[in-house]
Amino acid sequence: MQDLISIVIPVYNCAPYLDACLESLRAQTWQNWEAILVDDGSRDGSAALCDAWAAKEPRVRVLHQKNAGVSAARNAGIQAVQGAYLAFVDGDDRVEPGYLETLYRTLGDNQMAVCCVFDLSDWNEKVRQEVVPLDIFRATPSRYANPVYTNYPCNKLFLTALIRNNRLAFPAGVRRCEDAYFVQDYLLCCRSIAVCPQKLYHYDQHEGSAMHRFYAGVCDDEIPLMQRQYELFHIAGPNSLVKAEEDAFRGWQYGKVLGILRYILQYAPDRKTALAQTQRLLGVPLARQSLLDPPPGTGKKARLAAWLLRANAWGPLLRVLATM
Repeated sequence: MQDLISIVIPVYNCAPYLDACLESLRAQTWQNWEAILVDDGSRDGSAALCDAWAAKEPRVRVLHQKNAGVSAARNAGIQAVQGAYLAFVDGDDRVEPGYLETLYRTLGDNQMAVCCVFDLSDWNEKVRQEVVPLDIFRATPSRYANPVYTNYPCNKLFLTALIRNNRLAFPAGVRRCEDAYFVQDYLLCCRSIAVCPQKLYHYDQHEGSAMHRFYAGVCDDEIPLMQRQYELFHIAGPNSLVKAEEDAFRGWQYGKVLGILRYILQYAPDRKTALAQTQRLLGVPLARQSLLDPPPGTGKKARLAAWLLRANAWGPLLRVLATM
């Protein structure tokens, strides 16, 4: 008999996409699954749609709660699951028919299984089929400092007991990158992870999603994560990586800093807010050093941005950052 795999699905105002999401679960080659739909105070008809699915599909259960955010929804789902294995799917995404079965068979005796995702990035290109001991993972940011491994919870299969025994949870109050906090905490409880290079998860971004609206707490959420991810890949402290791996980490961190800056500059409601958020981010030593000392391979704009930052020329600096 197949082992039970539980799937936690946070649902918030995703009525146009929820049917496709759940139909993709119905199409799974692994049939012994349960889906926990956590309606997080939806206002668009998603709550009724969840109840309709539970009425017609015995493998679907529904929890309703007041709006408390995706972390609270996932945490509620974790407490309700019955399977020894746990996956996460977002209510506006879809999965391939082999999603559950491939992750299960990839997992083996390891503590986490990882697959690739359908998205617009090139993050999947370095992924290969392998089993990675955690100490190798942490010493090799050239391969593993990658959102496929460190950010997404939805392309992974977890052990429910490991989550519960270590009291792991998504961080309450964190709205941006809450998934990376959880994944890192889980990784640090693993001995090894198993990787499959197949694309099995459709990560669909929609207009109006949280990623396309300004969030004033962006620095509150991103700054602590930056320090945690630095520590993930510097297990023995500063300068613990060989030079090639340190350069790779610097390149990854530089990209993350630029990504946060682009988000601020693109979505901040006014110039005053953009300047205040940028100053706060660049007041963090890791972020400031990343821009002051760009990694190998960066070009003239990176060097100009570093010079403007040293000169505290905030107006020209913002204009340069907006074009990088």
